[in-house]
Amino acid sequence: MLACLACGMAALLGFSGLALADPSWRLEQPEPPAGVTFKVPLGAPGDLKFWAPNRGLLAVEGNAVIPRGLFVWNGSVWRQLSTVCGGSGDTTRIAWAGPTEFWVITTPSLPRVGSGNALCHFKDGEVVGSYSTAAQSADPYKQMTSAACLSASDCWFGGVGSRDPTGERAGSFHLHWDGTTLASFYGPQGRGVSDLQSFGGQIIESTFVGPRAEGDGEVELAEPEGGSPSLLHRIVAGVFSNDPFLPAPIVGVADDGSELLALDSDGTQLWAAGGGAASGPAPAPDESVARPPLILRMDPVTGVFMTVPISPSQFGGTDRVVDIAAVPGGSSALAAVVGFAQRRATNIKATVALVAADGAVTIDRLPSSGAGRGAAARVACPAANDCWMVTTAGWLFHWSDATAQPIDIEPAFQTVITFRPNEAAEQFVPDTPPADDSQLFAPPVVEQRPVVRPPAKAIRLPAVMRNVKSRLKGTTLTLSFRLVRKAKVALIAYRGSKTVAHTAKLLLSPGLRRLVLRLNVKRWPTRLKFDVTEPGRKPATGDDQIVVTT
Repeated sequence: MLACLACGMAALLGFSGLALADPSWRLEQPEPPAGVTFKVPLGAPGDLKFWAPNRGLLAVEGNAVIPRGLFVWNGSVWRQLSTVCGGSGDTTRIAWAGPTEFWVITTPSLPRVGSGNALCHFKDGEVVGSYSTAAQSADPYKQMTSAACLSASDCWFGGVGSRDPTGERAGSFHLHWDGTTLASFYGPQGRGVSDLQSFGGQIIESTFVGPRAEGDGEVELAEPEGGSPSLLHRIVAGVFSNDPFLPAPIVGVADDGSELLALDSDGTQLWAAGGGAASGPAPAPDESVARPPLILRMDPVTGVFMTVPISPSQFGGTDRVVDIAAVPGGSSALAAVVGFAQRRATNIKATVALVAADGAVTIDRLPSSGAGRGAAARVACPAANDCWMVTTAGWLFHWSDATAQPIDIEPAFQTVITFRPNEAAEQFVPDTPPADDSQLFAPPVVEQRPVVRPPAKAIRLPAVMRNVKSRLKGTTLTLSFRLVRKAKVALIAYRGSKTVAHTAKLLLSPGLRRLVLRLNVKRWPTRLKFDVTEPGRKPATGDDQIVVTT
C-alpha cells in the first residue's frame, strides 16, 4: 500500500516516477534524550505547522521522557526548541507571524491554571510576550483552540462559545493582536471555533456545531441560520460574516449532524474538512453522528466552497477528517482520517488519505508493518513532494523522495528556549500605582537591643538584617536583604493602624533573602514593618522592629 500511495500521489500531483524518485512514507522521529537508548513517542501533538520545507514547528504534550513544549525541524532533524509554552494536545495551537515569529496557544503561567486560555509570543529565538488573565478579571480569556495570522500585526485566535462576565457580549470567543495589544471579540454566532486560516487577505474560520468540541451546551446565535448550521465564517477588518456554504442533505443525517474540524491553504487553494458532528444536539453522549467524512475545496474561480465528491465506501461509518493539508502546486490535499471512537488511540495504525479535487482518493495506513503507533492526528505539506503526519502518540512520519533540504541555520531556532515571562505575577488593577522614587521603601539601619549576659556585661549584637534594598514594579514590592543570623521574618504593610498586606512569617537561614509583597492601589500602605524573631530570643518590639513610613 505504501508503494500504491506513492504512485497515487505522483499521479494526482502530475509528476512522473522519475521526478518524484519513488517517494514514500518513513518514520522520522527525533533522537531520544540523553540516557535513553531507543527513540520514543513525543506525547499527544497539539499542532504541526511549517514556514518552509526546512523550518517546521511541532507542539507536543510531552510525557515521562519528553518535556512538554515545541520541536523544530531544520531540514534534516527534529529537535527540542522550547520547554516552555507547551500545553494539552487538545488546545495547543501554532500560528506563524513571520519567518522568525510565531504565536502558541498554551497554558497560563503558574499559579494560574487552565488549558488553551493563554498565549505565548515567540520572536527571534525568545518568548517576547506571555498573556493570560485571572479568572475573576473583568474580561477573562476563554479557552482557545485555533490561531492564524495575516501578518505580524494582524493575528486572530478563536475559541469556545461563551459570554463575558457582564453577559452583554455572547458568541464564540476571539482575541485579536494588532501588533501592540490583544483585544477580545465575541463572534456573533456562538459555535465553537475549530480552526482558523488566513487566505486572500481575510481570515476563514470553521466551527463545531456546539459551543466547543464534543460539547452539547446551548449555542447563542445573533442571526438565525435556518435549517443547517453555518459552519464557515469570514473575518474581514474585524467584521464577522457567515459563508453561504451548507452541507448537502444526507438521508438519515440530521441538518445539524455535520461539523468542520480543520482548514488549510497553500496560498492558492483552500480546503476544509470534518465529518459527523460530535457536538451539539444531534449525537448521543460520547458518540458522533454516522456520516461519511466531509471535505470541501474552495473553487479558485468563483471563491465558493464546494463539497468534494468522495466515495463513502472507502471510509468507516464514523470516520472523520481531523486535519487536512493542501498539497502545494496542485489540486489535492492530504487528510488525517480517524474513527471517532479511536480518536485518542495510541496503538492503532494511522489512516492518511490523498484526496483530489475530483474526489479521487488514495488511502494508506501507517506504519506499513509492525505495531500501530497511534491514530493520525496532524498533517502538513510544506512542498509538493514533502508531507508530514504525526500520530496521537507523537510519532512522526515523513512522505518524501529523500531529496536533501538545506539545513536551516537561522539563529532564532538553534538553541533551546527555557524562559517565559510570568504574566501571572503581574497584578491587573484599574488605577496606575504611584511611581517608585527608589527611596520610598528604603528601611533604616537595624539595631538590636543589647543582650544582657553574666557577668552583667552589655553586648550589642550586629544587626540581624543588612543591605536592605527595595524594588517597586507595578504593585509588586520586592525587598531584598542579607540575613546575618537565622530568624523568622515577615513584612507587614499598614494604612494607618490597619493591616492592608503582609507576607507569611518564614524561618530563613543566613544569606541573601527577599520578600515579595503584593499591594493594592486602593489600599496603598502608609507604613511598612519587618516583624523579626530570632530563635531563642525575645520577639522584637517597638524600636527593635524596622518601620518605614511613606
